[in-house]
Amino acid sequence: MDRDKKNIAAGGVKRATGGRSYSWRVGPWLSGRIRFTIFMAVLALLCSLTSGSVSDCAASHSGASSQDSIRLVYDQINAGNFPRIVSLVSVLNNAGLVIGKLDENNFIVHEDGVRELPIEVIELPYAKDGINVVLTIDRSSSMTGKPLADAKAAAIKFVDLMQGNDRSAVVSFSKTAWTEVGFTSNKDSLKAAISSLVPFNWTAVYDAVIHSVELITDDLKNRAIILLTDGGDNSSVHSYQEALNACLNNEIRVFCIGLGLQPNSDAENVLKHLATNTGGLYFRSPTSSDLEAIYQAISKLLHHRYQVSYTTHNPAKDGTWRHVKITVMVNTNTSADTARYLAPYEPDPVDPIDDPVDPIDTVVVRPPDPVFEVKPNPFTPNDDGYNDYVEFKNGDEPPMEWSITIMDRSGRLVRQLLPGQNVWDGRDKSGAMMLPGTYLFLVSNKDQLIHRGFIQLIR
Repeated sequence: MDRDKKNIAAGGVKRATGGRSYSWRVGPWLSGRIRFTIFMAVLALLCSLTSGSVSDCAASHSGASSQDSIRLVYDQINAGNFPRIVSLVSVLNNAGLVIGKLDENNFIVHEDGVRELPIEVIELPYAKDGINVVLTIDRSSSMTGKPLADAKAAAIKFVDLMQGNDRSAVVSFSKTAWTEVGFTSNKDSLKAAISSLVPFNWTAVYDAVIHSVELITDDLKNRAIILLTDGGDNSSVHSYQEALNACLNNEIRVFCIGLGLQPNSDAENVLKHLATNTGGLYFRSPTSSDLEAIYQAISKLLHHRYQVSYTTHNPAKDGTWRHVKITVMVNTNTSADTARYLAPYEPDPVDPIDDPVDPIDTVVVRPPDPVFEVKPNPFTPNDDGYNDYVEFKNGDEPPMEWSITIMDRSGRLVRQLLPGQNVWDGRDKSGAMMLPGTYLFLVSNKDQLIHRGFIQLIR
C-alpha cells in the first residue's frame, strides 16, 4: 500500500444523503436462493471482518442511527415543477442491499416541520433515463498483481450489469489521471479499456476525482463516480477540499471503495468523508476478492430507487431554502434523511429594479448597503481586465460562513457559491457565460436567508 499519506482536515459542506428498504431481490445476475445467500454473506463478511460494525459498509448519514437495520439515502430533490416536489430515495438493509416493495404506508414526509399529505410513492426498479457512472480505478504500483486483476474483473462485472440507457466512462490514475475511454454504452470498449490497465507509480486520488468530475456534463442524468483506491493520496496537484468542492458544485455522488485500508486510517477517513458529503456511500474491501460483490451492490443501488412526490403546503415563490425530511418505516425499524430545495423567486412587481429595462443600455443604481457590499455592480465579464467579476463582501471581510445563490429573473438556479467563495465571474455552474441582464442573489447563513439583492451583468 502507498506510504506518505497526506493528512487532511475533515471540513466541508454536508449534502443530502439517504438509504433503502425491504424486498430481498438482488437482480438478474444472482438468480436462485443459493447465489443470493452467498452474495449477502460476502457483503456481511466484508463489514464484520474489519471493525465488527455494519455501518462501516454503508457510511453513516444524518438522521439514521448506526444501529438501524435499515437506512434511507436521500439521492435527489427536484423543485422544477414547483409547488410539486419530487424526491428520489433509496432504502438499504444492514448489508447494503436494497429493499423493495414499499409504498405510501412506509414513508412520512415533512417540509420545514410540517407533515405533507398526500404523498405519492413509486418504486423504480430500474433507472428509466439510465445511469452515467465514471469507473475511477487506482493503478498505482501497490495494486500490482492480484489487487489490480481483481479490480479489473469487478469493474468488468459492473459493465456487464449495465442496462438499456446506461453509460460509463473509465478513468485510471497513478501519479496522474487518464481518461481510458469517455462515456459510452459500448460494453466491449469499456471492457477493453479496463483490461488494458497496468500498475505504475504513485497515487493521485484527488486529481483523479477532479478529472472524473470534468468528464460529467450537465446533460447526463443519474451521475456518479465509483472510486477505488488502496492507499492515501501522495502525488496530487489538487487538494482534498478542491476535489470535494468539484463534486459538490456539480452535484455528483461518489461511491468510495477502500481496498485493504486500515480501519479509521487517514486514507479511509478521507474516503468516508468524500462519500458521506457527496451523498454516496463508503465500502470497505478487506481483500481484493471482495470487490466484485461490492461493485454488484453499487450497481443495484444505482438502479433501484423510490420516487416520493407531494405538493408543498407553502406555495410562496419567495426564493427561500426549504428543508425536507423523509422517514421510512419497515416493520419496527425506521430511518430518515434530509435534503433541501430552493423555492423559485417571483420578484415584487413594485420593486423598481424589476421594471422592464434594457440590460445593456440602462443600469439601475441603488445606494450601497452599509453592511453587505456587492461590487462592482454592474460588472462586465469580458476578460478585458476591468470589472470582470463581482465580489461579495461583509465590510472588509469576505463572507466566509455564508453561501450565496445566484438565479436568473425566472428563478432558475445559475450558480451556487459555497462558504468562503465570494466572487462570481458571470458563468453558470457548467462554465458557460451568462447573457447580459439582471440576476438575483440570495445570501444564507446556515440556511437562514439574511440578504438578497440584484446584480447587473453588462457587456
